[in-house]
Amino acid sequence: MDSYEFESMVRKGKCESRTDFKRCAASWPTFVRTEDGGTKVQYMLARNDVTEAEIEDLLRELNISTQRYLEFVRKDKGGNAGSLGLDYFAKNMVLQGLLASDGKTELLPPIYKTVYPVSDNLVMVRKITNAWGFVTLGDPASFRDIGFGWDKFDFLFGQLETKPTMLVFKGKSDAPGLEKYTMVDAKGQATLTIDRVKPREGKGRSYTIFDGGYLGFPVRTEEGTNITVFVSAATLGVDRIAPPFEILRYGWRIQGNYSSDVARTGFADVAMEKVGSFSSSHGIVAGDMYLPLDAWNGKSKINHKADGEKIIGMVPIYLPEPYQHVRGWITVHGDDTRRWYKLVAHAPEEDGWGKLQVGKQRELEPQDIVGYAKYFPPVADIWIGTVSDDVFAERFKEFSNLDPRDLPQPGLRIVVRLFDDPDHPETSGITDWVSTGDDIHRRAVEKAYADISHLPTHAFDPQALVTKDILTTAVSDYFINMEQRETRALTPAERQARDAQREANYQAVLVSAQLVMADEVMQPGRSVREYVNFYKVAKTHGGKYLKAYWREYGHLPDIADSGEICRRFGQTSEECHLVWPTAKAYYDEEKAKADRAAERYAREQMDRRFDPNWNAAPKSTEPRCYNNYDGTETCFSN
Repeated sequence: MDSYEFESMVRKGKCESRTDFKRCAASWPTFVRTEDGGTKVQYMLARNDVTEAEIEDLLRELNISTQRYLEFVRKDKGGNAGSLGLDYFAKNMVLQGLLASDGKTELLPPIYKTVYPVSDNLVMVRKITNAWGFVTLGDPASFRDIGFGWDKFDFLFGQLETKPTMLVFKGKSDAPGLEKYTMVDAKGQATLTIDRVKPREGKGRSYTIFDGGYLGFPVRTEEGTNITVFVSAATLGVDRIAPPFEILRYGWRIQGNYSSDVARTGFADVAMEKVGSFSSSHGIVAGDMYLPLDAWNGKSKINHKADGEKIIGMVPIYLPEPYQHVRGWITVHGDDTRRWYKLVAHAPEEDGWGKLQVGKQRELEPQDIVGYAKYFPPVADIWIGTVSDDVFAERFKEFSNLDPRDLPQPGLRIVVRLFDDPDHPETSGITDWVSTGDDIHRRAVEKAYADISHLPTHAFDPQALVTKDILTTAVSDYFINMEQRETRALTPAERQARDAQREANYQAVLVSAQLVMADEVMQPGRSVREYVNFYKVAKTHGGKYLKAYWREYGHLPDIADSGEICRRFGQTSEECHLVWPTAKAYYDEEKAKADRAAERYAREQMDRRFDPNWNAAPKSTEPRCYNNYDGTETCFSN
């Protein structure tokens, strides 16, 4: 901790200042274990009022000269620290100590760079020379080395009475490629060592911490068997031996913006137990099937919200680079005799908790996903993949002067087999393979269910349904990439001319591809519903395309497009005569509604005209008389 971090902690209320922001005590207690198995409370103490004289006194006790110390800290700081004096390091130094449960009594003087309380009698400290060791409370001279070899350590827990502080040291195992972890007791003695721990790929701990105070270590035995050793933080002993688990890193849903989707950071880790495998017939998602471990104690447990869903496993969806980590799940349902699947890659908004998680970092948390599954349509089979490298290379073989930098990554497609009766997947018949495109949102599967009778299918080969679409898109992306690369090398004037030409080329290729696809779905036995961009072709090119669209739907998706079509093709054109009567009827009815509303409003306003006599007393032809209480009356009349 330096002076800036110290000031930040004070400002945020994490450390309560005692003397003009130069000394503070932690705002929250730290629970430490005792030798008899209990716990006690301590408070961290920090100070930022260190003087040069105090540093020199500490160095004298360590038998280190001031000059030698300055050489060390200047080198450690790096940069242009060669001329910095002791006054600079004193001003920026923060020293730490410990206070008793009353928050006032000093247990350990603030003379250390870092303090980690181990028990009610022992503290792990780092001196100003960066030397680590243990110190007995009340006896600064008792400093001793850790006592065993280690590379790094984790200081865990301490926020709750049921989970006192715990030190876990990571060291080298005698087994090549594996790790060793050592835990110390209240006296600082090595009390438990977990050896042959499998290292984690990439960043992050090789073990998992569970909320109930358990640590799970993935271990490979001398016989080569993978197991999990669970350690209790309360007892510092082995709690149980369990089947192996893996630590998967998951994170943000795919939202359709390539740049932001691939640049995501801040992924989360989850421990999951392998429960089966997913065959290669499913494409890139082939691999292992898992169940999430309970976040409290690490036992395999399905979320109670998934009751009735018959979930037997989950398959992580890893997308090709540059996408990172798990970006969705396939939940596997049924039993050994029949299985079905659900593609769950986002939280459902109709679920109360899911609505709060939409777009958040932990939207794809596995325990939540199994609870969301009931909101997603089932499929009888699923395949996620792309074209092979050979097929992709063959498509671009004819291109002359091809620059590898312009080649796009072939896109992924999802192909499924649907149920005739999705409400009863256990007994329903199933359809042939049908593509849902590249959208992993559930709407794509729902749309396939709605349009299945109009979509192309294949009896046995999901790849055959998407190869042409993938290659057509890749060629279009190739030309875009090529033109963009060439454009970057141009002068501003050349770039402006090039941009115009590039847009024209792209539109020509796009229009050509769209017309080819539109012509295909207009063939006998096909449906315009099969091509998602058919309406765009019909609106742009009119003629047979607009007629075909009109025959299928009988209306335009947006009534305002009628005016655009008439302006494009002329008011006397067949296209305008086809769509304008419906639009005119709509506009006439809207005008009639508006006229009726205006007339009704005018009548209401007339009925509400101001009457100057609205509050006048009613006129009467009869006299009004009042008793004078003297045997006489006084009478008036209007």
